[in-house]
Amino acid sequence: MQNNKAFSILELLVVIAIIAVISVFGYPKVDSWLADREVKTEVNRLIAYIEEKKSEVQSNKYPIIVIGFYQNMELWHMTQSEYSIQMKVPADGRTNRNNPSQYNNKSILNYYKMGPCCLDTIDYSNWVKETSGQFQWSGDTWHWMNSRMFLSKNAIIAPGTNHFTVRDNNSTNQDAFIMICSKTNTSNHYQGSSSNPCNNSGKEEHRYVLQMDRSLNVNSFKYNSSTDRWIKQQR
Repeated sequence: MQNNKAFSILELLVVIAIIAVISVFGYPKVDSWLADREVKTEVNRLIAYIEEKKSEVQSNKYPIIVIGFYQNMELWHMTQSEYSIQMKVPADGRTNRNNPSQYNNKSILNYYKMGPCCLDTIDYSNWVKETSGQFQWSGDTWHWMNSRMFLSKNAIIAPGTNHFTVRDNNSTNQDAFIMICSKTNTSNHYQGSSSNPCNNSGKEEHRYVLQMDRSLNVNSFKYNSSTDRWIKQQR
């Protein structure tokens, strides 16, 4: 009986040792998986938000919606009445800075089919800044870079996205407009830290980028550190 008891204790110690080894070597993988899941969840939330705003312009709620990608996200829109003024030909003088010949009698917005840089100070078009409904970051990620996205029905206005490139697994450069990184292994680019900043110069895992084409289709890519390439994600 004593031998059986001693053998049972020995077995228990062996099991404990095995569990300890598994915990030591398995924990980093679990931790990495959790970090990646946080970033992927943020990416999917942001894509869903963009799709929601695209639906609003397609349903004529607003003719143009602008999403500002900042630490404190922004949301703007143009009213239907202002849009009508902007699309009228010949255009109202204020919409082309009283210089109709330079813009073929169109507004500056209609002529270039591009949104302005500074919505709160621009003098040839009027924009409304929303006080609610902005996308809210979860707090688990950093983002780079700050920019604005213009969403319009049938993409009549260029989205103004894609400010940097990444290389995919076919060694093809892919345009992108925002990178989202895990806080577990990167730092905030905008705080000036030199330690693994969240931008396109890094080599850290748990980084995703979003791309928008001229027709407002959104694609996502995930960084693979073993190949130093960005893998297109299925939605």
